[in-house]
Amino acid sequence: MSTQAYFRAERFAREGDLPAAVDAFRVLLEESPEHLAGWRSLSDLLAQLGDTQQSEDAAHRANVIEADHITDVGKSLLFHGDYERAESFFARALAINDECLNAHWLLGECHSHGGSREKALMHYARCLEIEPDHQGPAFMIAALGEAESPARAPDDYVSSFFDWYADHFDEHLTKNLKYVGPQRVAAALRDARPQGVECALDLGCGTGMAGVAARDSAARFIGVDLSPEMLRRAEETGVYAQLIEADLIAALQGLPEGSVDAAIAADVLVYVGALEELFAELTRVMGPDGVFIATFETNPAGESWELSESGRYRHSDAYLRQVSAEYGLGQYAMSELVLREEYGEPVKSMIVTFGRSS
Repeated sequence: MSTQAYFRAERFAREGDLPAAVDAFRVLLEESPEHLAGWRSLSDLLAQLGDTQQSEDAAHRANVIEADHITDVGKSLLFHGDYERAESFFARALAINDECLNAHWLLGECHSHGGSREKALMHYARCLEIEPDHQGPAFMIAALGEAESPARAPDDYVSSFFDWYADHFDEHLTKNLKYVGPQRVAAALRDARPQGVECALDLGCGTGMAGVAARDSAARFIGVDLSPEMLRRAEETGVYAQLIEADLIAALQGLPEGSVDAAIAADVLVYVGALEELFAELTRVMGPDGVFIATFETNPAGESWELSESGRYRHSDAYLRQVSAEYGLGQYAMSELVLREEYGEPVKSMIVTFGRSS
């Protein structure tokens, strides 16, 4: 339909009936507001008719759409590990529309991981200028050491990032980042509870990768995630009896005392620094033989937790032992491993099994 409408409007223009062509393009763009060629043609026609302001408005709209399209190409390249070409596409997008939020954000990520800290800060600062209420750029500025580190990542940053990431998540993690977290968490749960459990909680379930891997270990799985798009994908797995859209603490607070036999968290607590509140709620909702299995990025030199320049939290073995013992999950078994890669480099991690302690 949009193709026919476009050629109809173009025919009016070729025949010299510019007002009719403008009207036809407006009808087209009302039905297909992302039609790039339609906005370009409308801008040209309005300029010919002397309507400078509306011509500029249409041209700006076309620039926004084109920059978004170019950014999407760059995003695909980034997901497939072609970082240099991805960066060039983001730069092209900004040359067309300097207010392209996603291009600034992704260039910030590229420069941060590439060691160009000042360039990364510049793009994150520009994100804040474009959208001051968005908390993600401020979080990444803190991760780069220019502000105090918060105790956890802001909800809107996590939710919007994973909504945006959902369609590429599984393939990107497993193929490009060589992610093995779900399999390792599932294996640890089988080792800890070989007979299985009645009810298991999948914290930060994402698309359901860990739940699928561990589905035979629990009669009933409850999934928790902040991202509606991730939860939509998780529902499609058929693994979860219940899915909760909430942050981890709020979800745990909504569960009855002693209602969970096991909890898993695969590559989730990299978005939480201070763990005291989480462990307090986990202890409350877990039954007497409760077990919690989680992965962490390693903070080998520190005594507690730190926010790294990647925007992910690292935890020390000593801190995990201390906080789990304090909140009654002090039965502790830890293994070091590499769960994933980041820009081609292995990320040092650990998997920990926590259990009820008297």
